[in-house]
Amino acid sequence: MVTRINGFSGMDIDSMVKSMMATKRVPLEKLNQEKQILQWTREGYRELNSVLYDFRTNKLNDKYKKSEALNSNKAVTTGNTNAVKADATATATGVDMKVSVTKLATTTTLSTPGLGQGVPSTTSLAQLDGVALSELSEEEEAAYLKKGFDITINGVSFKDSAGNSLFNGLTSISSMIATINANEKANAIASYDEITGKLSIASKVGGDAGKVEVVTPAGSNSLIALFSKKTVVETNGAGGAVTNDKTLADLQKLLDGKDPEPGAPVKRYNFSINGQNFSFDASTTIDSVLSAINAKPDVNVTATVVAGKLTITGDSGGEVKMGGASYEFLNLFKGAVPFTEGANAIKEVIKGENAEVSINGEPIKNVTSNVFTINGVQLTLLDVTNSSGTDIPTNIKTQSDPDKALESIKGFIDDYNNLIKALNSKINETRYRDFKPLSDDQKKEMKEGEIDSWTEKAKSGLFKNNDIITSVLSKMREAITEKLGSLNAIGITTGNYMENGKLVIADESKLKKAISANPQLAIDLFQGPANGSGSGIFNKMTSSITGALDMISARAGTNKFSMDLTSTFKEESVMGKQLKGFNSRILVMQRNLQMTEDRYYKQFAAMEASMSKLQTQSSSLMSSLGLS
Repeated sequence: MVTRINGFSGMDIDSMVKSMMATKRVPLEKLNQEKQILQWTREGYRELNSVLYDFRTNKLNDKYKKSEALNSNKAVTTGNTNAVKADATATATGVDMKVSVTKLATTTTLSTPGLGQGVPSTTSLAQLDGVALSELSEEEEAAYLKKGFDITINGVSFKDSAGNSLFNGLTSISSMIATINANEKANAIASYDEITGKLSIASKVGGDAGKVEVVTPAGSNSLIALFSKKTVVETNGAGGAVTNDKTLADLQKLLDGKDPEPGAPVKRYNFSINGQNFSFDASTTIDSVLSAINAKPDVNVTATVVAGKLTITGDSGGEVKMGGASYEFLNLFKGAVPFTEGANAIKEVIKGENAEVSINGEPIKNVTSNVFTINGVQLTLLDVTNSSGTDIPTNIKTQSDPDKALESIKGFIDDYNNLIKALNSKINETRYRDFKPLSDDQKKEMKEGEIDSWTEKAKSGLFKNNDIITSVLSKMREAITEKLGSLNAIGITTGNYMENGKLVIADESKLKKAISANPQLAIDLFQGPANGSGSGIFNKMTSSITGALDMISARAGTNKFSMDLTSTFKEESVMGKQLKGFNSRILVMQRNLQMTEDRYYKQFAAMEASMSKLQTQSSSLMSSLGLS
């Protein structure tokens, strides 16, 4: 930085430099103004994105396109109203129905005996397997996690592309349930009951056609077996040559295939059985380990080693629950034998059955679900109608109720009109080209009210005749125009030319009568017929707005999946790249201006130094001539 001097000449150098730099700063100010306009425009696009997303998602998709929005039919139940729930669809035929239910539909379900209470769904599979991962070495943990727990449901094997199980010791019960349920090909629904500790897997297909086939590949660790109490833990065996007078150190050496490292600390093996803790150092013999386990009170197991195989059996068929670093201890005997559901008969299967229903005395065939539609009425079976010993059927009548559909249509028209009014105001807004964004120096010379007024005019008209807005307006208007004849027939028309496509209910009584006389007409017109997907007004508007949101996102970097006005912009959009260009040019220009300003100060400093030297020489000369 140049040292700035105001001195000997008496000149106000700062003011002079500032005046000289004022002209040179004009291009920078214009560049900052262009950048500010671009930022305002991008923020305006985010507001536009929010408005269009709200109309498409929250109004069209989540409200008006729902089947019940324009359904003018209503089911009225009498009699045994606790047994059957009825919801009339728009295609209800108006047939009165007397429904009798003698059996509800059930699904084929496999379930485990359960682990009892106290095992929340957040429990990891390692914890169910009696392994504390935190107490294992990195190598042991990696080896344990690699084995995983296998399951195949209805022919679908839950493995990744490398052939590894999707479920390992780190997987929680809740995560496992979610993974199974997310697989559509498995065609099954898994659930876990924290009250009983039972894992259940049910067919998605109800009735006697449903199936649940669960298989664990031979030699694999069964996932489903984790949800049954183990009565025996058996190891693969360290070898027949291992006698019970060998120490744990001998087993570790046999396992590792080498002697322990010289000077290594004496290893200890810590684990628990049925909540009772055990700790042995490497010098302990197998016999001593067995004696300690069998003699400890409240463990209720019998441990034996025969021909190098360790077996821990629950007394009187009781549970054997390993814990702590049991994986490390059992590994000395070449690990536990995989626990499979087939070998231990831990699963029970309840076969699904069809519902038994008769309507107006006629048995209904193949009712595989407790929810089905007949005569245009969706029936939900809740209970049998003969629970008291005498059949008390549910009576169902359908009635026309056009008010709900009418309110939906009126609501759509209001929302649509508000949208096009807002969009039209943007493209018709006046552009004040003489009002540029204010610089900080300019704002210092103005009052707050004046700044706000100026800024409002500077922002005005940024979207005048905007191509994206005019395009989406045109396409939505086209969707209306294509159906204008049908709309006029039910009492809906458009406003005058100056109202830019506004919809108007010209005759509400005519609209209500049309809905009552032909409920399907309004549905086909707005939502589209069942065999003509995408042909309804709502569908076409949705498509048009989605296209506009894509264009806005590409141009401004907005989040087309959100209406959040604080969401960050994607920098790789068109406007994001333009802003990067502005920032780069502004930085270069600021550096050049700083160099120019420094050069001016250097020149003035040199001038001051020369004038000072001249003044000194002049004083000396006058003194020598005796003129001072």
